[in-house]
Amino acid sequence: MRDLLSWNLSLGRWGGVQVRLHVFFLLFAVVALHLATRGAENHLFWVTVTCLGLLLASLLLHEFAHHLVARKFGGGAEQILIWPLGGLAPVHAPHDPQQELAIAIAGPLANLACCVVALPLLLIVFRAPLVPLLNPLDPPMGADGTLSWQVVLTWMFWINWLLAVVNSLPAYPLDGGRVLRAVLWATTKHNFRESAALTARVAKLTAVALWIAALYVNGSAEYSFAALPLVLTGVFLFFGARQESDRLSEQDSEEALFGYDFSQGYTSLEKTLAPPRKQRPGPIKKWLADKRADRLLKQQRLEAEEERRVDEVLVRLHEQGPHALTEDDRALLARVSARYRNRQRS
Repeated sequence: MRDLLSWNLSLGRWGGVQVRLHVFFLLFAVVALHLATRGAENHLFWVTVTCLGLLLASLLLHEFAHHLVARKFGGGAEQILIWPLGGLAPVHAPHDPQQELAIAIAGPLANLACCVVALPLLLIVFRAPLVPLLNPLDPPMGADGTLSWQVVLTWMFWINWLLAVVNSLPAYPLDGGRVLRAVLWATTKHNFRESAALTARVAKLTAVALWIAALYVNGSAEYSFAALPLVLTGVFLFFGARQESDRLSEQDSEEALFGYDFSQGYTSLEKTLAPPRKQRPGPIKKWLADKRADRLLKQQRLEAEEERRVDEVLVRLHEQGPHALTEDDRALLARVSARYRNRQRS
């Protein structure tokens, strides 16, 4: 999965954060545009282009909400990697359940804020019915006429509502999984690892529930198209939970601790007191260990390069003053400072 993260297109640095577009988003856009051009209605193409733009903007808003809240706690994102359901890159923050909860809910809340902006206009100005807009399995295909403000607002509401609903599912690597983990960690006797393991089990049950829902809607003429997305989402969540379970089972050693799968979100610095299991690893585990070691080496090289750049920035700050610092310089100082604080807490 980590190798798949390298399949992306850079969109530049926004506010000191590198923004990238994953190949899955590009494939999704190509398929959507292809389907839109198969019909005789030319307006479907422009409606699809508008929807893709709204989806990209909503995903960026979602991920920057995570980043901004994490930055208030001394963390933040080094990059944002967009795919059709959210972000795949980590958001670093201190190892604290309350702070993890605040960061996790920031994304869905940002999407709900967009819904709140669009809903009064749809209900009052355009007199649109509310109930159909709240159905995540029923995209507003009725609003496929000439591109208008009503069409834009309708799709803006539905896309952000869909992102909020999907990301609220209690499963890794969605925000709902991190919310459940943080709540269990903060309000029960479970520690971080036990909370993460319990959340992984809930995530697998969520995946099964999505498969059952797919079987149900597959026999419905109204929602038959939703069966495939439900199945694919269930597969994605099941293997996300499986990956988290495998990570937890390997966390008995310090090496496994530093091999934390950052695609799950926030950095875990919890140490385990259990002795490492001494057994001969099989070829798959050896391959995974080699991949983790390679990731760790790349991360160490990146941190070393950033610390070298910090020295240059500090020299320029001393010689020329604060006005000589760029936004990238300030973001670099913030990231390295947060990294030092996290090391001290560990």
